[in-house]
Amino acid sequence: MLWDKSLETGIAAIDEQHKELFRQIDNLLDAGRENRFGETLDFLGKYIVKHFTDEQKMHTTSKYPRATEHKNYHDAYVTLFNGLKNKYTKEGPTLTNKMAINKSVVGWLKDHILVHDKEFATYYSQSKA
Repeated sequence: MLWDKSLETGIAAIDEQHKELFRQIDNLLDAGRENRFGETLDFLGKYIVKHFTDEQKMHTTSKYPRATEHKNYHDAYVTLFNGLKNKYTKEGPTLTNKMAINKSVVGWLKDHILVHDKEFATYYSQSKA
């Protein structure tokens, strides 16, 4: 999964964390070939929580009016991710589970960045002006 400029928000801290999320997702896909999928999945889950916590702190400090709604998107993603992770833990590294994780994790993250994070970035840059 490649990072591209269309995913940049213009907020350096968020963009760096997003790039790291994409690197970890790439690691997750590579780990599937190296039988380290579960370990990498655990790390990615922890990193997602860290990123969302950091981002939500920015929402609070900037008094982002849609902070609660944005947090709800994050919570839904964590629930989705944990559900897929639990299914993987129960059933193992089936191709179906790996594909579901890849599709859901990647698809949701890209959509979230392109819509909700960019919306926040616009608010954030205007509030700093």
